[in-house]
Amino acid sequence: MSSHYVITMPQLSDTMTEGVVVTWEKQVGDKVDRGDIVATVETDKAIMDVEVFKAGYLAGPLAEVGATVAVSRALGYITDTLGDLAIGEGEVVTEQAATEMIPHQAGMPIVMPQLSDTMTEGIVVTWEKAIGAALKRGDIVATVETDKAIMDVEVFQEGFLSGPLAGVGSTVEVAHPMAFIVSDATQVNNTEVTVSAEHKVIETHHQKDKTPIYAVAAKSAPAATPAATRPGAKPVPRPVGRQASPYARKMAGEIGVDLSQLAGSGPAGVIVAQDVARARPSMAQVAHSLPQVEVPGTGRPMSSMEKAVSHAMTAALTLPTFDVTFNIKPEKLIAAAKARKVSVTVAIAKACSVAMLKHPMLNNCYQPVDKIVERSNHDFGVAVAADGGGLVVPILHNIEQKSLEQLQAEWSDLMPRARARKLSPNEYASPTFTISNMGMFGVTHFTAIPTPGIAAIMAIAATGPDGMPVNITGDHRVVNGAHVAAYLADLKKIIENPESWLEATAANPIPEGDWDFPVIVIGGGPGGEDCARDLVEHGVKAAMINNAPLPGGECLWRGCIPSKAWRHNADLMRDRAHDAEKGITGTNTPKLDWATLETRRKGILQTRGELALKTDKGVKIDVREGFASFVDDHTIKVQPAGGEAYTLRFGAAVIAPGAPPFVPPIPGTLEGLTGGGVITSDTIWNLPAPPKKMAIVGGGVIGVEMAQIFRDFGTEILMLEARDRILAEVEEEIAKQLTELLKQEFSVVTSAKIGSIAGTPGKMKLDYADAEGKTASFDCDYVLMATGKRPDTSKLNLEAAGVQLDGAAIKVDTRGRTSVPHIYAVGDVVGGYMLAHTAATQGRVAASNLLGEDHVYNQDLDCGVTFSRPQAGFVGLSVAQAKAKGVDAVEAKMPMSIDAKAMISGETHGMIKLVADKATQKIIGVHFLAEHTDTLIGEAVMMVSAGMTLKQVAQAIHPHPTQTELFGELARRLMSRLRRTAKH
Repeated sequence: MSSHYVITMPQLSDTMTEGVVVTWEKQVGDKVDRGDIVATVETDKAIMDVEVFKAGYLAGPLAEVGATVAVSRALGYITDTLGDLAIGEGEVVTEQAATEMIPHQAGMPIVMPQLSDTMTEGIVVTWEKAIGAALKRGDIVATVETDKAIMDVEVFQEGFLSGPLAGVGSTVEVAHPMAFIVSDATQVNNTEVTVSAEHKVIETHHQKDKTPIYAVAAKSAPAATPAATRPGAKPVPRPVGRQASPYARKMAGEIGVDLSQLAGSGPAGVIVAQDVARARPSMAQVAHSLPQVEVPGTGRPMSSMEKAVSHAMTAALTLPTFDVTFNIKPEKLIAAAKARKVSVTVAIAKACSVAMLKHPMLNNCYQPVDKIVERSNHDFGVAVAADGGGLVVPILHNIEQKSLEQLQAEWSDLMPRARARKLSPNEYASPTFTISNMGMFGVTHFTAIPTPGIAAIMAIAATGPDGMPVNITGDHRVVNGAHVAAYLADLKKIIENPESWLEATAANPIPEGDWDFPVIVIGGGPGGEDCARDLVEHGVKAAMINNAPLPGGECLWRGCIPSKAWRHNADLMRDRAHDAEKGITGTNTPKLDWATLETRRKGILQTRGELALKTDKGVKIDVREGFASFVDDHTIKVQPAGGEAYTLRFGAAVIAPGAPPFVPPIPGTLEGLTGGGVITSDTIWNLPAPPKKMAIVGGGVIGVEMAQIFRDFGTEILMLEARDRILAEVEEEIAKQLTELLKQEFSVVTSAKIGSIAGTPGKMKLDYADAEGKTASFDCDYVLMATGKRPDTSKLNLEAAGVQLDGAAIKVDTRGRTSVPHIYAVGDVVGGYMLAHTAATQGRVAASNLLGEDHVYNQDLDCGVTFSRPQAGFVGLSVAQAKAKGVDAVEAKMPMSIDAKAMISGETHGMIKLVADKATQKIIGVHFLAEHTDTLIGEAVMMVSAGMTLKQVAQAIHPHPTQTELFGELARRLMSRLRRTAKH
């Protein structure tokens, strides 16, 4: 049964008895979300927007435009059922949709920003712009003093500065307006107010001549009571000398908010319901609600920093805490830090991050009511004594992703500015873990006090006979004693054995010795070639052993490049079929000249291979053709294509030979490979012409790309996939949509079981069963085994070097280092994403570490494109992948069919999805099904790799009409949803 809610005419002020409907911004049947503007009405004060706080669908009858409606009478209705959009004659609706009236085009508030978790208010220090001044994006309009520093207030909207404006010296609560921006100079309000330390307006005057409008005696306001819902409570009285809407007073009574503590965002500072809804007990309110003990003497007012510390420490009493202490011997870490020229503080912070990867619960925090925020980003606050007294906690961000050198550079910049209290908000706001080191003062033992927003704080005391006391005070709602004890036990091992995690970036990662080459690279594909080039660029003599006359590897000769040459021709033929829809006729019968295509394709490969070899030799890589295998962990044997084998001695080695196609043990497959009727991604390039019919075993990237290419060339295709869906590496919804499109072009059978393969080229037969067990046969010219690739290290003799395997792949860490510290492996041979750019990235990572830097490969930032039509692509994580890692992720998606550019080109299939970390609002994934994904994905790569936030992308200016503007729209849509859901 449907539920109906009445939208009533709200009452703006005590003098208002009715309003006139000016416009309806929504129509009957429109979807309505919390916070939507549904109408504008004219009151005795102004034209106002009517905002609703109930989701559903707008239902009639609606009050007609121009109609006069009494306060509390019906303007319209909201229903929760789309099919029930009219209130029946005589039907009485008693449930009301919460509404509020807000100034129509009265301006955008400039609010006091919250620059740290402990900040509840700020003091206006200066106004850099006067009322009426023209503003542009990025202008600094004011400076404010917080509990941490004096900060600039920047605006991101053009217009004119307007009052009511909080004057210099005013104390303004976080999220409450300091002033407004209006779009028209004629709308400027010349009012300035003085706000007391109790957040009460004590004087209002005209800014230009300071003519008083009114003034009241400032006196202390009673402490606000913590918010608690009291349905049916009486509206609170109007605060002295202030205006508050009736609904705001009613809401304040229900949730126990003291209106005298609020600044109003309505016209002339009127407190509206939104102001009340935003109010919540601050640390100050919690602190003041606890018992206070009177003491003799005359007290002086606290500074902003002193008040913040006082409130935070008192609020900390609400945390149920416990302490755990370990004694840790830091001598090895101190020596290692000195050798690396980094501070012990930075080294300890990095060690804490390494330990926390195994114990992520220490990085979480409690969120009222009864929620745990799980965080993967290691943003550690390190306490620093500020000049003139007080404590500042600058943050080292994303410690888990950065090298010691990177962290030291950041710390060297942060420290002096922290002491001078000159940090920007993101440099001290919202740490996930805090470290306090008083050992430098000779303190032998102490406990630190955690504040809301973290689960644990670590206190480091001076080293004694038993070691360095390290104490963690934990929030028992998030972690327990066993968690902290296990974390400290691992931290002890990590600090006392720094070589276990620092060795990869030791000062001399290439062992000294009488080597033929300091580094030998095995393999001339993207991984090996990029690694060798980086090494020689930095002066390291390197040899590259490649088992082919020209470099390029799988990518150039049997993968990325030749397949895209075919794809390009297939695209030209496919696009001609749609020309007539756009008014271009006579182009719908293209004919493929296979011989010309193949000549051009092979020419491209040869040219690129020769250019690569010329470049490699030009930068002084010693390029040698041959097959390499290990004799021991410092010697390889090279077997040239012709001639005698020889050995080379090396200090370090990088293994990058790629991986061959994997052929599953299906009956008849080996015979088919020998006879030529079964082909792989390595041998498909030998086809004399496009076949008439082809079976493709495998629905991964290779299978999908080849299926569409040859379908466009005129081949009948049957695709068989053993799993329950194709493109298992692609985000699930993207893969599902693409599958439905592919099924319109050729047969796709998932959960398939292949019985046997037999025949000769041109006369092949494949027997299979579908998911229900129904058997069938397919007669074709060739069977393509597109079942992926699998590393084959059998000829490398890895045992002689002591290099360990993980299944078929070489076992490596995120730096590319194998079980032998001076031997690295990159690319397809280590498993994971078998992509050219992945191999190249891993090759550069290995080179960086061999050069003494600390660089890691982070698969969560990697990307890929499937060159189907439309193209599937991904950057970073999907929602499912993020949640599997403990990240509370959210997504927004948008179909390509609404994009103007896509409509123009007729490329409207697919969607783009944006994934963000709900806690930080950082973009952690972007997923595509769109034409030109290969171009669009570049912007997404930068978003994810740079850790950009939704706000940054939403505010970026994208050109129109282009498909890139969808990124901004997605970011804005997701931000809006997060704002709305936060109101619940």
